[in-house]
Amino acid sequence: MNRRSFLQFSSTCAASAFTSQLVSGCSPFQSMKTVPTTQSTWWMPDEAEPHERTWMAFGASREIWGRRLLPAVQENLVTIANVIAEYEPVSMLVREADYDLAVRQLSSSVTLIPCPLDDFWMRDIGPVFVKSDQTPMGGIDFNFNGWGQKQVHSQDAEVAQFVIDQVGMQAIATQLVLEGGAIEVDGRGTAMLTESSVLNPNRNPDLSKSEVEAILKLLLGFRKIIWLPGIRGKDITDGHIDFYARFFSTWGHRGGL
Repeated sequence: MNRRSFLQFSSTCAASAFTSQLVSGCSPFQSMKTVPTTQSTWWMPDEAEPHERTWMAFGASREIWGRRLLPAVQENLVTIANVIAEYEPVSMLVREADYDLAVRQLSSSVTLIPCPLDDFWMRDIGPVFVKSDQTPMGGIDFNFNGWGQKQVHSQDAEVAQFVIDQVGMQAIATQLVLEGGAIEVDGRGTAMLTESSVLNPNRNPDLSKSEVEAILKLLLGFRKIIWLPGIRGKDITDGHIDFYARFFSTWGHRGGL
């Protein structure tokens, strides 16, 4: 089952994919600084940790989803955002052309932020947020390339940096290409990834497995990486880990393995 048919099959299941990109402890509109990763030790928190805000994107388009599916996809995005907004702040990126539609359908509790978009997979196109003991939180732009050049992505490729600028976090640079959905962490230094996605030549053709591991350990604080083979070409993502496995009941103190 690929990503598109999965959405058609179950709006309830699809909801979990739409809302996974979370921000912890951010203060909007501070000055943004780009810092080298060697200055501090970062780690990627488990997504189940308490957080202050959910980021989403009201970016479904007729060009990608078609006339028949578009209303249902937009309805799902609205439902998910409105429910989350009952419990925590939601920031929703929206194209200027869709702004009036979003205002009519979304709760007034949802903060709308105009932004050029190709699609709406905020988990994949948005920044990966990391914490540090020494400095404020940082955001990593993992150079989204349309899941290996499979989809138009020139505007989505700018979303990660756009969000980092909006919240005023430190921008952490990397040449590694991957998506947020390619990473599953327990928040304590262990990660799960798929070789079919992260090690795919359509993302990182010049990097070996050991080189990718070294970069991820520095950027995200990994001490142990569990690799699943995945299936190249089975889905637009080339088999993201979030379709295979998740950690659970792990958030809390960052202890040893």
